[in-house]
Amino acid sequence: MPTASDFESRRRERRRRERLRKKRIRAVIILIALIGIIAVICLAISTCSKPGENTPPSDNTITETSAPETISPTVAPVFENSLNIPSPTEENNLLQIIADSGQKKRCYLTFDDGPTQNITPQILDTLRRYNAKATFFQVGSLIDSNPDMARRVYEEGHLIANHSYGHNYEKLYASTDAFITEIEQCETSIKNVMNGEEPFKLMRFPGGSYNAGDHAAIKQDCKEALKEHGFYYIDWNSLNGDAEGKSKNAEELLEYLKQTSAGYNNLIVLMHDASSKQATADALGPIIEYLSSQGYTFHRLDDIDYQNASLSSSTPQSSTSPSSSSNVETESPTNSTPSTAPTTNTEGNSANESDSSSNTSSTSTAAPTPAQSATQKPSTSSTGAIIIQ
Repeated sequence: MPTASDFESRRRERRRRERLRKKRIRAVIILIALIGIIAVICLAISTCSKPGENTPPSDNTITETSAPETISPTVAPVFENSLNIPSPTEENNLLQIIADSGQKKRCYLTFDDGPTQNITPQILDTLRRYNAKATFFQVGSLIDSNPDMARRVYEEGHLIANHSYGHNYEKLYASTDAFITEIEQCETSIKNVMNGEEPFKLMRFPGGSYNAGDHAAIKQDCKEALKEHGFYYIDWNSLNGDAEGKSKNAEELLEYLKQTSAGYNNLIVLMHDASSKQATADALGPIIEYLSSQGYTFHRLDDIDYQNASLSSSTPQSSTSPSSSSNVETESPTNSTPSTAPTTNTEGNSANESDSSSNTSSTSTAAPTPAQSATQKPSTSSTGAIIIQ
């Protein structure tokens, strides 16, 4: 029969086991807590010490960086070299000025027909990722309807230039007075998103300024009117073909750019950030990588290293240019004007293409047909631009 001492021994053994069990539980809890604390510390250290994150890339260096969620306003850079270019009252063809500049291997990426809510942000994200600057020829009515997007272009250090207020060929080219009125109206829209800063007075003719097409004669008069009002204008000497003929995918746009850019010292590349140009947004990264591999650096059109015009003006800067491509945009303005918004014609891939994000109408830009090619021979001007005679 168990004695009292046996019961006491068993009671002490149960207490010992209970204390041991509680110690094990506490040890496990402490171990788990320590592991969690160590994991948090390691994560914080790795996040704060990513290599190169706090070192800004140098100018014109192609680097991959993640865009921050918020964009802090910045003051648009001032390029002292551009102050040496001729006054627009003397020479206002910026393509000619660049050809005469004496600078080497500069690329000016340009985007027409924005800003838009779907394509412009993608373009900006890519430019930021590669640390490349560009020029956006924006339509005044679209600036007014998308002021935040236009302001983002400015705040991220790109140049906003003038592409008329409505982009409607019939209205814009009705007379020189109508033309200047639209240019000045667009200039006001640009100034509104630049915090009152005076814009660089540069515009691009919708459809190009070339002496060809339905509005060729009035465009030549408008060039003189621009000179009187202190505006530069510029066309292009290479393009990705996003408004030429049938729609192209990103790979085809890159190949088109390779063909039209071959042999040029300085490139002024025509592209579009209209709402239908998803392929352009997709192709931009590979285009930048290709041009960088060819030795080009990327600049805004108010950044021109104007060295010695007398040495370079006697020799065209372009050695070759593809004979199969035309830099003249076909003009097909729409005659319909929505009652709720200004009519805006943008160069699209098909006639009357719908632009759902901006309520604008797109126009067709087709490559010359074989019959046209037989009668219209492309030639290269002294600026390197391909024109149709």
